[in-house]
Amino acid sequence: MTRTQPTRFFDRIVAWSLNRPLPVITRYLIAAIVIITAGAARVLFVPDTLPWLLFIPATIGIALVLGKGPGLFAGVLSTATGIVSIGNANHPSWLPHAQWIAATLFLVVTLGLVLLAAELREAMRRSIALNAELVERERLSAEREAFMSSVLAASTDCIKVVELDGSLSFMSEGGMKVMDISDFNTVRGCPWPEFLKDGGSALAVEALATATKGGSSHFEAAGDTHAGIPKWWSVSVSPILAPDGSTSRILSVSRDHTALFKAREQQELLNGELSHRLKNVLTLVQSIANQTLRDAGSLEEAAAAFSSRLASLGRATDVLTATSWQQAELHDVLGAGLSAVAGLLDRIRVEGPRIQLNSQAALALTLAVHELATNATKYGAFSNDTGLVTLRWRVTDENDGPHFSFLWQEMGGPLVSSPARRGFGSRMIERSLRSYFRGETVLDYAPEGVTFRIDAPLGDTGELVAG
Repeated sequence: MTRTQPTRFFDRIVAWSLNRPLPVITRYLIAAIVIITAGAARVLFVPDTLPWLLFIPATIGIALVLGKGPGLFAGVLSTATGIVSIGNANHPSWLPHAQWIAATLFLVVTLGLVLLAAELREAMRRSIALNAELVERERLSAEREAFMSSVLAASTDCIKVVELDGSLSFMSEGGMKVMDISDFNTVRGCPWPEFLKDGGSALAVEALATATKGGSSHFEAAGDTHAGIPKWWSVSVSPILAPDGSTSRILSVSRDHTALFKAREQQELLNGELSHRLKNVLTLVQSIANQTLRDAGSLEEAAAAFSSRLASLGRATDVLTATSWQQAELHDVLGAGLSAVAGLLDRIRVEGPRIQLNSQAALALTLAVHELATNATKYGAFSNDTGLVTLRWRVTDENDGPHFSFLWQEMGGPLVSSPARRGFGSRMIERSLRSYFRGETVLDYAPEGVTFRIDAPLGDTGELVAG
């Protein structure tokens, strides 16, 4: 509804006087001027036979425009002015008896008309106030509607209204965006449960049944957008109640939880991977402990060897942790294995391309290099001041794919002879690396220096890094 504007001139004057009321003294002064003017006009233009003709409309007009008080004042003043204008000073009672009766009737009728006009003015005031209130309500309603529309448009939730039969009757603007729907009419009336899949449709039907009975529910389900993009949704369903408390429609709010679902999947995968890798590391630690204790001559020797090997294993895991235990670059693996001889790096030559090794191969090679470096310090190239160690590897193309060749070569140290007994280091170097690299390993105690070789398919253990 819109405010009705006065269409007639007098209505506009009355409305103006109500909207802009004059001071009380001013209103009474205007009433007096109007009545005196009407009295003068009556004397000049109206015969004595119609003494009250001009006073009635003037008094009614004053009551409408200026209010009840000025109207009553105008009625009394009109009666007095009329009596004065038609009176005869030579008459004993100023007016004949009939004229006095007429004057009395005029006063009564005029005052009655004033009261009616004042009531009409009050009705117009109430109408104007009501119209103003309606205009304000319309403004507030429009503001609320615009605010709710902006909220629905800004929300990334898919807010839907579903009829009791499950058909779709409304979808928010933000919901249309997240569902890739450009025109709601293309899906209006469609069964809402069919928007979900992989068991989600049955959950939606169950939620609708619960809402019909006045209950609320929540579930998660998969569903494609209108463009066919798969998503995961967190869905809340609740009843929209009628005035009598029954369910008239159903509200469904779906929130895109695809990123959260993928993160949850990734976390579960990572937990599984962590458990698997932890078991492998613990198995490796147990093997190192058993072999170290078996080969050691004393507990002190066993403790020192075990501590050194665990430290090397720890550095290898640090390298793998940097890549989430996926792969480790060969240069970093060698750095972890050679950390025990960090002060002798100027006597080590390293040559080879960038290669990424898988986690198991990286751990095994780190421990092997640690054992080789430890033995070189005790008996080989690092046991004097002139020995050198060369680490060289390459990748070659073979018929069955790329092959990885690795060489540890010592030179310049004291003469080497094969040990009388194979310890943990020798067994781990030959057997473990052969298993993890799925290729051939050779540990040779040549007199001029120890050499260790690996020849294995690269595809089983890692990959060559381009560039």
